[in-house]
Amino acid sequence: MIIGIDLGGTKIAGVLIDPSGKIIMDVQVPTEAAKGREQVVKKLKKAIRMLLHGRKEEVTCIGIGAPGPILYEKGLVIEPPNLPGWKRVNLKKILESEFKIPVFVDNDANCAALAEARGGAGRRARHFIYMTVSTGIGGGIIIDRKIYRGAQGSAGEVGHMIIDPNGPLCGCGKYGCLEALASGSAIQKRSGMNPIALELAARQGDKEAVNIIADMAHYLAVGIANLVNIFNPELVIIGGGLANMREMLFTPVRREFKKYALSLPANSV
Repeated sequence: MIIGIDLGGTKIAGVLIDPSGKIIMDVQVPTEAAKGREQVVKKLKKAIRMLLHGRKEEVTCIGIGAPGPILYEKGLVIEPPNLPGWKRVNLKKILESEFKIPVFVDNDANCAALAEARGGAGRRARHFIYMTVSTGIGGGIIIDRKIYRGAQGSAGEVGHMIIDPNGPLCGCGKYGCLEALASGSAIQKRSGMNPIALELAARQGDKEAVNIIADMAHYLAVGIANLVNIFNPELVIIGGGLANMREMLFTPVRREFKKYALSLPANSV
């Protein structure tokens, strides 16, 4: 069996799966990121212990999806914006030392892209871009059915392409990133509402909420057009919490991105 862990800014979610991929058990614990690195590692170990309980001999490896740039071969988490106090944390080494089981650490959006490639919307595609639109914006790039990591393992940070150099400050320290314009945290800063409340207000005809979602769709469309022009993918797959807006978000994104993308890749994606 295999343990899979999603290390998020607010919660740590974990599953134990059998060789067929069936979920045997799942757990969630709060990350408590504001309390620093040691507390997060403590919570991570707690989640793994809950999943291992009475089954350690049956578990062959642990996979961790973590935010921010990751040096995949070393299992090194570099400096994720949503985990204060984390700088070059060797999560692989820490957890292998604790549990004596092989540990693999990758960027969380890369993990999601691989999941889509193996058993989701991308399973019939050779080339696609995965975007997660949630508290932040992340991405994974699949080329020839394999994840593209780049020279250092930081490829796919689609949320940090600059859309407007005069735009708002992003958590990464730069201005006008896609994440600073179109993520859940961005729309919460602008509206004072969480994305679920904003969507509800928009459906009830609130003009400001409608305009905020229209702006978000515009910025996402510009970002997607840039990716389509560069990579010429078969698909762009959007996941994450804000994807639950579905057609309220996707209809304007589909319409708008064609204004900015070159016609050949736009028509084939």
